[in-house]
Amino acid sequence: MEWFNRLYFGTWQLSGQFKNLSPAYIESLLLFAISSGIRRFDTATVYGEGKVEEMLGAYLTEYAVIVTKIPAIKKPKLEVAAPIDEFYTPDQLDQSVEGSLRRLKRTQLDTILLHNWLPSWSSDASGILHHLQAMKNEGVVRSVGISLPDNFSAHIDDEVLPLIDVIEAPYNPNQKWVLEQLPRFISLRKEVLLRSLFDQGKLLAAYTVESLVTDAAKLGTSVVIGMTTKSQITQNINHLKGEHNALV
Repeated sequence: MEWFNRLYFGTWQLSGQFKNLSPAYIESLLLFAISSGIRRFDTATVYGEGKVEEMLGAYLTEYAVIVTKIPAIKKPKLEVAAPIDEFYTPDQLDQSVEGSLRRLKRTQLDTILLHNWLPSWSSDASGILHHLQAMKNEGVVRSVGISLPDNFSAHIDDEVLPLIDVIEAPYNPNQKWVLEQLPRFISLRKEVLLRSLFDQGKLLAAYTVESLVTDAAKLGTSVVIGMTTKSQITQNINHLKGEHNALV
């Protein structure tokens, strides 16, 4: 897999979580990423309460590939087992996707993920996952999947995997539980997106960006990296290019 198909530009930081970035600066950053070869972007409806999706819709061309995450009605707690219909309903999914289509200025979404997933959701989630599949069959979206929270470390049920195309999960020195299931995901041809490589910057005191990116890149999956400067974009591309060349 070429580096430009493996690198997703993470956009959480564009919502003002770390520092306030002006719209003009964000536009220049996104355009620089595209001109540098990045084609894939990871976002979520909750980032800036929809404002990040609006910016991506305003600044990215139709050729950019965008993954967006659909929020739950209320945020699930990892330690509490509860049925999925307390958090997602078909009507709520439809309304959320309609909003994302409008903000992203698209007639079709590339990928939608359920932003929250509990270990207890398996057979009871089939109705919601079948609804996502129906959206795909209708051409509303090209692929569907789930985003796994920090400290998930549970087995994804065999009833779930045939109904999803993409799995997003954290991966860093403190969160390596996804490694146990990774060979299975890959053998089933699921696209795996590894995020939180730097744990919101907390790991950078002990590790270098290059070491964290290179470690993730060796797994042969896609990686999601938040970038707020042009130099970061260039550095991360070079890290992935170097690892790709080493694996070829």
